[in-house]
Order: sequence, then structure tokens, then C-alpha cells
Amino acid sequence: MPCSRGESRETSWFLGFGEAPLRLAERTARNPALRAGKFLVKPEDALAAYARLLRWWAPRVDLVALGDLARLESRHIADSLKARKIVASAPAGGALDAGSGAGFPGVPLAIVDPGRSWRLLEPRAKRAAFLDEVVRELDLNAEVVRKTTQRAATDPSLAGAHAVVTARALAPPSVAFELVAPLVSPGGLRIVWVGSDSEIPPDAEELEGGLAIIGRRGPKPGP
Repeated sequence: MPCSRGESRETSWFLGFGEAPLRLAERTARNPALRAGKFLVKPEDALAAYARLLRWWAPRVDLVALGDLARLESRHIADSLKARKIVASAPAGGALDAGSGAGFPGVPLAIVDPGRSWRLLEPRAKRAAFLDEVVRELDLNAEVVRKTTQRAATDPSLAGAHAVVTARALAPPSVAFELVAPLVSPGGLRIVWVGSDSEIPPDAEELEGGLAIIGRRGPKPGP
């Protein structure tokens, strides 16, 4: 697969795996089921391995606040996975995570949905290097693109090319929706993480759990 160009109940299902192996790709590379897009490594093992990589890299690279390392699963990974069902309901096609940084939400979403290809958009060299390492180690169906969101919007290979675009902590919600709009294909979804006091544009639908979305039609996905 390509690469490089007190916890809540939501997370309790994968906590406690401890020393999950990092070289997941090496263990499974020859299995034909992997090439068929099926899970060989359980998503919870891959999420645990991702958390381990984050904890190793964070003191060396500015990825997340060091005070957040003890609660990566409950604060960042679980928050990323709130969009899982929305992404699954999106039209067929690739996805892009704008301003991916430490990989939230793109990496957790790529782990749980290996059938959809992801682009992790990150302009900063050290963070992009971390994301490259994550993609290699976990053999994700993803590539790292080292560009700003603004530059990506004018790149013919990226503009209008994604069925789903996500943004978490990229900019205030109204600004984030505007920044990522050129990257979404016709009929695609823009998903932005919002705070409790954030203002969103009038054409956005605010969902429970701190998400807002533009582009969805029809009934909401079930619980």
C-alpha cells in the first residue's frame, strides 16, 4: 500500500493491549488477504501500535501536548473515531485529512476502514516524517502529502479528488470548511471537528459529539 508523497467506554475495547508489535506490515505482507483489503491485523492492535508510536515520537517531535500522552486513546483516538460511521456512509472514493499533524483523525479512520485510500496532508517536515513512519509500520492504505491545505487546493491532482475531507484543529470551523472545499469531489463530504462554542456556517449540519458536516444527504447513519 502506498506511503509518502478512567477511560471512556468508547476506547476500553482496545486499551490494555500493551506491547503491540510495531512491525505489523512485516508480519502480514505476504498474506494474500491483505492485498484483498481484509483485516489481518485487528484494528485494536493497529490502534494500540499507533499509540505506541505516538508516545515514542512525541518527546522528539511536536506532535501532541506531553500532558496528553496518558490519554491519547480517550482524548484523541476516540475523538477521531466519532466520524467512523459518517465516513463509511460517504460515496466511494478516496479521503483526505487536512492538516493531519499527529495523524488525527486520518490515521485512526484509515485503520478502521482499510478499503478507502487516504491522503494525510501535512506541510511540516518532522510531522510528515512521523506520518510516513506510521503508514509504513501499520501498512496503511494511505500516503503522506507534504503540502499546506491552500497549496493542495490549487494542485490539479488533489483538487476535487476526494469523496471525504476531514479537518480537526485545522482552523476555526467556518474557515476550515472554506479551506477544504476545493479538495472535495462533487457530492463529497466535508467533516470538521468543532468545539462547544464554535460557530459553523449556515449550510453545515452540526452533529452530536462535536462534529459538523457539509454535503450529506438523506437519513443520518444509525447508532
